[in-house]
Amino acid sequence: KATTLTSTRRTFHAMHKFERNPNLYTQHLRRCQNDITSFRLCSSSSSSSTEQESTPSSINNQESNSVNEEQQQQQQQQQQEPQIIHKVEGLFAVHKPLDWTSNDVVSYIRGILERDARNRGITLAKRRSKKSKKKIKVGHGGTLDPLAEGVLVLGVGSGTKILHDYLSGAKSYKATGKLGFETNTLDLEGNVTKTALYDHVTNEKIEDVLPKFTGNIMQVPPIFSAIRKDGKRLYERAREGMTENDVLIDAREVEVHQITYIEDTEEGLPSFGLDVQCGGGTYIRSLIRDIGYELDTVATMTSLVRTQQGPFTLDDVLLKDDWNADTIYAAVERSNLALAQEVDDEEESNNGEEAFCAS
Repeated sequence: KATTLTSTRRTFHAMHKFERNPNLYTQHLRRCQNDITSFRLCSSSSSSSTEQESTPSSINNQESNSVNEEQQQQQQQQQQEPQIIHKVEGLFAVHKPLDWTSNDVVSYIRGILERDARNRGITLAKRRSKKSKKKIKVGHGGTLDPLAEGVLVLGVGSGTKILHDYLSGAKSYKATGKLGFETNTLDLEGNVTKTALYDHVTNEKIEDVLPKFTGNIMQVPPIFSAIRKDGKRLYERAREGMTENDVLIDAREVEVHQITYIEDTEEGLPSFGLDVQCGGGTYIRSLIRDIGYELDTVATMTSLVRTQQGPFTLDDVLLKDDWNADTIYAAVERSNLALAQEVDDEEESNNGEEAFCAS
């Protein structure tokens, strides 16, 4: 109440003063107008400065929002588009190096293609994952022993489904053997288990016995092989210390199309060479062992080169130094074109024969 009374008295006092002197009232009004104008100017300048400050930030926000929207759209497109795991699918051939298993080659090639896929932004499943389809698929079309080298046909992607045709297909080998001793592996990797004299053997005698090993013949595979016996691979039993005397290995029928004797001009006997063309499942180690038995001695394979597997020869293979994703996919593409051309040529020849018979 005291505050209200004081302010009221001041108001009446001012009114009484302005009535006595009107010029004071006019001056007071002008001061008030000037104060109001200056206040408006200050408020407008402050608001304009705030607008100027907020404009760049709002622009930046709009730009960042547009960038985020573009990134989201790109991610959605990538998710919607199917990811190409294998650039090209099909078959190709490599030169298997010495001391490598066929599975070593498969694993190495798969690793190259997996790294390439990841570099292209593809998320792959683990190798042992059976359900996921996001895996690099690589397989081989016929085992080569570690001490053998040469043509090894590989399948990539859907090409792995037709590798079975190359397991049973025709193959060509160049092999060397040596008379006088036999090992448990039938090659130089094993331990010597038998020895015998070979002085009575000549180049002519070797050539004379070769016809007995052409055509369809019965052959006992080596105990160091991947053939299963009673649910277990033979090489697993051999590593357990078993020998051919402990495991009954059934003879199998194989087909040998042609054997050509190659005389060793450098060393001569007891070393000799063979050029063999055969069907799938034929063991060259067993073939050289049996030739030794036929000559009343023993023999062991000392080297082996696969020169052909199906339509692939040594001229078609990728060497170890050239194994990379680009050369592998390029080789698959070349092979696909060549195989497609072979199919077309066969169809044309068949159509020609049918037309000839009809005429």
